[in-house]
Amino acid sequence: MAKIRKRGNLERLEADRALYARLRQSNFTGWEMDLLRDDLWVYGWKCLRAWMKDGTIIAKCGEKDIVVPARWPEVETLTRRGDLRDEVAHNAVERAVMTFTKEYLPGGIWDPDKNATMRTYFIKTCMYAFRDAYKNWSYRYRRNLFSAANPLVEADLYAPYGAYEDTTVRQDTIQRILVNAGPEVRAICGCIWETKMTHKEIGDELGMTSRKVEGHMYRLRGRANHMVATGQIEAPYGRNFTPKVRSW
Repeated sequence: MAKIRKRGNLERLEADRALYARLRQSNFTGWEMDLLRDDLWVYGWKCLRAWMKDGTIIAKCGEKDIVVPARWPEVETLTRRGDLRDEVAHNAVERAVMTFTKEYLPGGIWDPDKNATMRTYFIKTCMYAFRDAYKNWSYRYRRNLFSAANPLVEADLYAPYGAYEDTTVRQDTIQRILVNAGPEVRAICGCIWETKMTHKEIGDELGMTSRKVEGHMYRLRGRANHMVATGQIEAPYGRNFTPKVRSW
C-alpha cells in the first residue's frame, strides 16, 4: 500500500512539474491556470472544512509548526456549526489560492524539485491562511460573547430592583459566583438576564447546543449552592431579587 501511495505521489509530482513548465511558458495565465485555481480551491475547501468538522484542524496545524491561538469551546463550536465552518474556510481558501497562484508559483517559491506536490505545498498555505482567518473570526466571536455578558457587570441594571445597598450586595454576589466563569458562561447568563431567552434560543445565539447551555447552568448552580453552603455568599434570593436571576 505504501509503495502504491509513493508511486502515486511521484506520478502527481511529475504531472505538477510538467504543468508548472507550461504555466511558466504562458506567464501563469490562461485556461490551465484557471483550472488549477479551481482545483486548489475545491481541495483546500474540502480539507479545511473536514478538519474543522472533526476537530483535528488545530492539531494538524500544530504538526506543521503553525500555532493557532484557539480556545477549545471555539473549536467545538466549529465542529457543530456548518455556517461558521463555511465562513472560516471561505476566507482562508480565498487568501491561500491568491497567495499560492499570485506569489508562490510565479515567484518560484514552490519548487517541484523539493518533492512536494502542488497540493501538498498548497494545503500548508491553507493552514497559514486558516490561522489568520480563525483569528479574525474568533475576535468577532469573543466580542459577541463579551457583548452578551456585559449586562452582568453593569451596575445600573440592578438599580431598579431595590435600594443601592441591596443592589451592591447582589452585584457582588453575582460577581463572586462568576469569578472563574468563562466567557461562554457569562454570555449565557447575560442572555438570561437581559432577554429571558430559552436554552435553545441561547444555544442558537451563541453557537452551542441547548444541552451544553443546560450543562453550563447546572455547574454554575452547583457552584452557587456550594458557596451558599460554605458561607461564602448569601443565598441570592429574596423579595428584592429579580425572577430573571432566579431562573439560573
